[in-house]
Amino acid sequence: MSDSISPSNPSSFPSSGPSGEGLVAVGRILGAHGRDGGVRVKSISDVPGRFDEGASLSVSRDGVAAEDQTYQIAKSRSTGPKGNDELIIWFRGIRDRGQAQRLAGLWLCVAQSEVPSAEEGEYFHYQLIGLKVRTVDGEDLGELAEILETGSNDVYVVAGLDGEILVPALSRVVREIDIAGGLMVVDLPEGLR
Repeated sequence: MSDSISPSNPSSFPSSGPSGEGLVAVGRILGAHGRDGGVRVKSISDVPGRFDEGASLSVSRDGVAAEDQTYQIAKSRSTGPKGNDELIIWFRGIRDRGQAQRLAGLWLCVAQSEVPSAEEGEYFHYQLIGLKVRTVDGEDLGELAEILETGSNDVYVVAGLDGEILVPALSRVVREIDIAGGLMVVDLPEGLR
């Protein structure tokens, strides 16, 4: 059994769409591929079928504000061995390299309602980003600003008035996560600051 907290990762960025429903980033367009309108995409979703033919994805320039454009996938394929998180995707209506290049850097997003529920004790990255972080002694450390994915466990970057603190995502360190209350309580080991 692992000692690490288990944040599932369909996203790093929450955002709010025009309908008021939040969006979740599931990938980022890296650039054009070939001459026929394909784009290279870095997937940050582990949801099966997320990038299958017929799926629709919204786009965002900054991962925060939704654009008015939605694209439907015409076809997609992985670029390497199983587990590789880079794909080549062709969208309906994007037919040449110039059109594909204009999409470079955009985030691909889905509505929060399209994100499956997390298992008990697991959290999606978009749920954790922005949480206020406090020690078990009641000291406010700042806000969870970023999640670094490492080989053994994630690391939470907490940005506060005194700079950044790196908090390992381990159950002995992260004592409580209250999504509804917007709070994470941590027990920092000696020397972590």
